[in-house]
Amino acid sequence: MPTRARNMRQSITRLSAGVMLATLISERGAAQVSTLTAGAGVLMESYSFGSPEKVDIKTVSLLSVPIAAQMFLTPKIQLGLSGAYASAKLTRVAGQETTISGPTDTELRLTYGSVEDRVRVSAGAMLPTGKSQLTAQEMDVTGVIAADVLPFAISNWGSGGGLGVTAAFAVPMNDATSIGLSAGYVVARKYEPLGATTFAYRPGNQLQLRAVADRTIGAAAKASVQVTYLHFGQDQADGANLYQSGDRLQAVGSLAFATGAQGTGIVYAGYLRRQEGQYTDVVRVTPAQDLVYGGVALRRPMSGAVLVPSLDVRVLGNQSGVEQGRTVSAGVGVEIPAGGFELVPRAQARFGSLTVRSGQESSFTGMEVGISIRNRTLLR
Repeated sequence: MPTRARNMRQSITRLSAGVMLATLISERGAAQVSTLTAGAGVLMESYSFGSPEKVDIKTVSLLSVPIAAQMFLTPKIQLGLSGAYASAKLTRVAGQETTISGPTDTELRLTYGSVEDRVRVSAGAMLPTGKSQLTAQEMDVTGVIAADVLPFAISNWGSGGGLGVTAAFAVPMNDATSIGLSAGYVVARKYEPLGATTFAYRPGNQLQLRAVADRTIGAAAKASVQVTYLHFGQDQADGANLYQSGDRLQAVGSLAFATGAQGTGIVYAGYLRRQEGQYTDVVRVTPAQDLVYGGVALRRPMSGAVLVPSLDVRVLGNQSGVEQGRTVSAGVGVEIPAGGFELVPRAQARFGSLTVRSGQESSFTGMEVGISIRNRTLLR
């Protein structure tokens, strides 16, 4: 799949994301009109490769500054806004350095929630505030940033924009079990991805279906299962069909539980299957991919703050044995109250391996350090 198409897929998926069941069935309580919650942060991520000559990457780094805000316009209508500034640098083996910097696209979302939030309807727009026209060198950087085996905080700078709508509802089956369903549809906007040409590219529209089930276990645990299906229309170039992306099916399960008198924890595992894609005008397919992931995170109060250690594992493979690898991440964050706000410094170490094609594999090490600030009433 072309780099720009892959980046666009990851961007517009945000627009049709279904609402999690825990949000659907929870009461908003004392939410007030014009109550504003907001957050911002600074995050630095970098990777170095042990055998750079095998993958033609020496180092790659990303500095991002995400922001988010939301407010209730009425007791049932909520407005949300999110975006980021990001700067990335890629260094090849020969020493060539390529950078890309600027704001990303901005997501604007309006959500209506019924009584007890059992029904939610959300309309979203991906505003084209980012950099959608790139040089060939900048596309080289974004292709590495968007790689599934390297879990960067953002996947692209600009996607041309799009509009999406999501409807979701939840039904408590009994005192212990609830189910939820959501459906979303995104219409992508045509844009010119190459700054030096007039090539017009329009990603295919996207349909997303999601089902979630929650069950309370005893007095201190809850299990959840979520299944998501994604279907894409054909990408178009200058009005002609260019590429048919493969459908995606994802399943993830989690168990949240109490640890001691005040602590909590969660373990999770998931599987994502991306079917093969196919170009329209040439006999060439992009291989199917399988991503298996899992992890554990804990929250433990300590001296007025909350310690949040985490461990995450990702294994990516495909039918052709190229562009695959594995990543292990271990880190810790600290939630520190500061008046009406909360400071969250965090650090994470990563290591793993990347295979670009048969016989060309390299180990890598990475790190993530950052700090964020948010209203203490902002949902986690």
